[in-house]
Amino acid sequence: MKFLCVIADGFEDMEALGTIALLRRAGIEVEIASVFNKRTVIGSKGIKVIPDLPMKKVDESNYHGLFIPGGGHAFILRETESVKKLVSKFYENKKWLMAICAAPTVFGMMGIMDNRKYISFPGTEKEMGKAKRMNDLKVVRDGIFITARSVGTVYDFVFEIIRTVFNEKAVEKLKKNMVY
Repeated sequence: MKFLCVIADGFEDMEALGTIALLRRAGIEVEIASVFNKRTVIGSKGIKVIPDLPMKKVDESNYHGLFIPGGGHAFILRETESVKKLVSKFYENKKWLMAICAAPTVFGMMGIMDNRKYISFPGTEKEMGKAKRMNDLKVVRDGIFITARSVGTVYDFVFEIIRTVFNEKAVEKLKKNMVY
């Protein structure tokens, strides 16, 4: 299993790095792509990340899913053509589309979540088109989409991803291995 995570300056550090670390711990390979092809990308809390590859070298066929962390970069990514084209390829090929915090708006503004259930950071509802917000949930899975509310739900988000792509036994194994 291999996922791609796309980031630009202003990504939410914990949502990106915490999710990636936990997914890797569970046996999912995750590569990080720099949306604007920068050699170093800086998170919202100042953490510098050296991506695995620039966006211009991403080949969607190498991945089973796409993960977009939240943070201020989400408001730029949802307007970025290369990101929208990539999301469209994953969507057309029915591959996993995962986003947390403000990042579900990338999918919402494209209209691909219309009539689907989701959760995102409070206040982002107006950018979600006709998607159905599930206010009381931390994480929502609907078809190929897995969305989460915020940095405070990173563990819940990862557990749902692992449960979905593997099974509950894999979630329990991860929890035991990290003494959760």
